[in-house]
Amino acid sequence: DQDIRFKARSRSNKLFGQWLGEKLGMSVAERESYGRELVASRMDKPIREDLIKKVMKDIADRHANITEAQVRKELDRLYAVALEDIAKEKAKK
Repeated sequence: DQDIRFKARSRSNKLFGQWLGEKLGMSVAERESYGRELVASRMDKPIREDLIKKVMKDIADRHANITEAQVRKELDRLYAVALEDIAKEKAKK
């Protein structure tokens, strides 16, 4: 359902921001902030390709060795994790 997909996308973007922030050498606080920034950016531009463009620019700006294929794979993995977590939470209610 649409509500579950929205929640999963938001949660996975936050998790992704934390993952990528760690790869980029950010502090814990910076990773949290970056995760929130990615969630907000998907609210403004809900197209996944816009998020990928943004993070690839961030990766290039920090001269990190992370490929677009790695970004896409991690986004997919974390979306699946978020969907599973939300399903478990819903089952507990």
